[in-house]
Amino acid sequence: MEVCLVKDYIRIFPKNNWFPYVLPLKNSSFNALVFKVNTQELEALDRYEGVNSGLFERIAEDIILKENKKIEAFIYIPTKETIISQGLSPDLDKHDRWKKEIKKFPEVITKFPELLS
Repeated sequence: MEVCLVKDYIRIFPKNNWFPYVLPLKNSSFNALVFKVNTQELEALDRYEGVNSGLFERIAEDIILKENKKIEAFIYIPTKETIISQGLSPDLDKHDRWKKEIKKFPEVITKFPELLS
């Protein structure tokens, strides 16, 4: 697990939601954690994220690790149907409210302070 930069996407955490969403948005970026998982864990994540029920889709994107090392990783983005049904847009969270929420876990911030960048 390490910090990565996700380019051309924005993370939004609308009020009254339990989790953030990732939406495509050119010239935007955010820091996140990348995890190395095996096939079985990836299948479990697909179930958790609602891929089979059409809530999210898993897509491969280039992300940037420390020292500008680019790798391909999977990210989960809401389907068009989810975007419409939840009224999602980048305007719902212009300041990345997730950063405020993650501060509630000091052990994470201590280990990965770049998440607040």
